[in-house]
Amino acid sequence: MLINSVILFLRDALPVFVLVSMLLAVANHSQRQINWLGWALALGLLGSLALTHAVDNLSELLEGAGVEVFIFSCQVAMFALLLVNLHCQFSLRPQGWRWSAIAMVSLVLAMDGANFLVYFFSYWTHEQTPLALIMGTILGGAVCMSVAVLLHILCRQWLAAGYKLPGALLMLMWGAGQLSYALNLLTQVDLLPPMTPIWDTSQWIADNSELGHLLNSLMGYEAAPGLWQLCVYLLAVVLPFSWLYRRVHPSRSPMAAKGEV
Repeated sequence: MLINSVILFLRDALPVFVLVSMLLAVANHSQRQINWLGWALALGLLGSLALTHAVDNLSELLEGAGVEVFIFSCQVAMFALLLVNLHCQFSLRPQGWRWSAIAMVSLVLAMDGANFLVYFFSYWTHEQTPLALIMGTILGGAVCMSVAVLLHILCRQWLAAGYKLPGALLMLMWGAGQLSYALNLLTQVDLLPPMTPIWDTSQWIADNSELGHLLNSLMGYEAAPGLWQLCVYLLAVVLPFSWLYRRVHPSRSPMAAKGEV
């Protein structure tokens, strides 16, 4: 039960910690107020409670695929909000950044929080020796906090040195991983054809291992990704990052280059 509790935190709680730590790094560097985080956490907790109560009704929709389609739709909306947030960050639009950050954190917390609450209370209900669960909760929370603090410090250092792109790349990889996970849900309910793995690295880092869950929460690691997952992941990372790179490093026009000669 100790390992199960730690994995539960790595799978469902760590993605929220990762997102909040990166957004806080941007907010602190830009000297913005962090009252947006309180609104986001409050809305996210309310959303997770509402989703926990509505999951039975959702599961009856679309011939039993209602939950998976709902999660996929939320992940697409979350990634769209992530792109808006990055655009506002690089375009120096604080109000747009603030509202997109609130919406994004609320949505992610509602989805992952609902799943976390279902499993967590199930463990508490059926566990005969709660000591292991308590220790697992403390250890899992400590791991999430440690990763979030280290990531926050790293992003702050990049921003202080004038480098916006590394943090943006990490955020895009995180968002692309969420989309890749959502695609896997659609294959489970036969809305997408089964995906044949392109490679399999589970012999080194398995998806259900502690390190596998950690890498999945950080950058969407999959030990045996399918073609659709790989294509969506690469497109979700490469295309927005290319646009951000050109915005930070605009190429000089031929006329400007000729005038310098």
